[in-house]
Amino acid sequence: MQHKIIANTLSNIHGEFAFILYVPSKSPNMPPCIYYGRDRLGRRSLLINKSIEGVVLLSSVALHASDSEDSKLFEEGWVEIPPAIVFRLDLQTGGVASSEIIPRLVNKNISTKQSTTLTTIESDAIDFMEVIDKAVERRVAHAPQAYSKTDACVAVLFSGGIDSVVLAALSHRHVPSSQPIDLINVSFFNDDNNGSSLSPDRLAAILSYKEMKLRFPEREWRFIAVDVKYEEVKEQENHVRTLIRPLDSTMDFNIATAFWFAARGKGRLLDPAEVEQAQRELKEDETSVDNNVLETSSQQPLLRFAKQNHGNQRNKDSSKNQARQQCIREGCSRHALQGCIFQSCKFCCGKLQGPISSFLGKNARLCPTHNQIEVVATGNSKKSKKKTRDITDSRPCNHNNNITSSAKILISGVGADEQLAGYGRHRTTFQRGGYDALKCELHMEVNRLWTRNLGRDDRVLCDHGKEGRFPFLDEDVVAYLESLPVERKCDMSLSPGVGDKLLLREVARMIGVNQCSTLVKRAIQFGSRIAKVSDKARFGSCRKATGSAKIPQVSK
Repeated sequence: MQHKIIANTLSNIHGEFAFILYVPSKSPNMPPCIYYGRDRLGRRSLLINKSIEGVVLLSSVALHASDSEDSKLFEEGWVEIPPAIVFRLDLQTGGVASSEIIPRLVNKNISTKQSTTLTTIESDAIDFMEVIDKAVERRVAHAPQAYSKTDACVAVLFSGGIDSVVLAALSHRHVPSSQPIDLINVSFFNDDNNGSSLSPDRLAAILSYKEMKLRFPEREWRFIAVDVKYEEVKEQENHVRTLIRPLDSTMDFNIATAFWFAARGKGRLLDPAEVEQAQRELKEDETSVDNNVLETSSQQPLLRFAKQNHGNQRNKDSSKNQARQQCIREGCSRHALQGCIFQSCKFCCGKLQGPISSFLGKNARLCPTHNQIEVVATGNSKKSKKKTRDITDSRPCNHNNNITSSAKILISGVGADEQLAGYGRHRTTFQRGGYDALKCELHMEVNRLWTRNLGRDDRVLCDHGKEGRFPFLDEDVVAYLESLPVERKCDMSLSPGVGDKLLLREVARMIGVNQCSTLVKRAIQFGSRIAKVSDKARFGSCRKATGSAKIPQVSK
């Protein structure tokens, strides 16, 4: 009875939690016990170790072997505790006596009815904005007070993508106008790129930051640029590896490292000149794509936007697009050039010719269409000149503008992609099995968030005495999105940057933040360039690294 009462009580908690509750013995028939568990989605970390018979360890973070001699006995054997269950540990026997499911909290006020005067997407976006706005309010309205009036209470992990921009805009509604909001963006670099910190996420974040200032001028937005040289990553490697245990893959390390440095919040205020540099960079990329002069992966544009006018794409006349075939290479949204033997764009054509060139020991130059373009370009110095990024203005500044965010609340967009089909693999799933397969894939990904993402992210963010909060994983948000057919959350017939996370993109346009509304998704390990600098150092090249590969040591 006591067990069930505890589980039912916990079901009324709205938000992230993990707990350990000691109940002393009240009679000989009721020995002392410990109740423990995590919320329904596992948004807070809780680990257990039973590697030694008769000993049970419960901890939010795995013990480090160097902490004490005893801790070496528990170097291995840590596992994540499954969410949504209240476990009861009998202290007399040392075994798990029973478990009780935490009932699901259901908000009957959530509406999924369609308006008779609006389109389905507009009606759904209004309802979705209502629940996500409430989720943000729950997480920022009572944030711990700042140390001073000039410090922020709330910070947003700000990639410049649609998830973080929408959360920042909604946070503006509920954080007192007298307080600044910190927008923390992390970027990694090494000597190979001459100390440039202009990563894809940095460029996107700067452009979105500029729009946020124009859209909400009454708010003090503080863009904190966290520039991390790879040497500093190596200094913190052992510590981060301890935090992410029991996970040990290269992908987990890269993501955790980006979150760890972002949560630390130690960076610099953005220099106004960098905003102008970002605008120039975007214009140069657009010009290069339009002229089809990009030749190597290093010269590819930092950002990928949907090609078409997203406001009219759902109702457009498709005859023009039928004449221009999309590149056949999976994940590429560029158009194939008519006559290409691979039916691909220039960049992918070069990639597909690469293995053949390696086999022959020379440049194969198989495609007459794209190779002819190169010949023509050679005769024109203006066209044949390779695009090189001006990285001088994007190096970390040494001005007296260093700052460390004191915000204790870190707002994160984790969970949006898993529920709204934001990753490229979701498009692949749809192409293989349609919306039924995509629905199963999204359901599976939400259910495994606790073991793939959330425990790791919580351990890393909390290491700095701060707390990550996840509005997209609010109980009401998850329930609302589950109630919608997958076709009303995304439209995979539309191009990347439009059809994926379609519902959230509509919310962004309703709020008035349009810079990010057609930006194609980049995962944090790629957008921040931690994967590029880390994998190259560990494996010799990024292509040799796989996300599931174990973390090899790097010599310091």
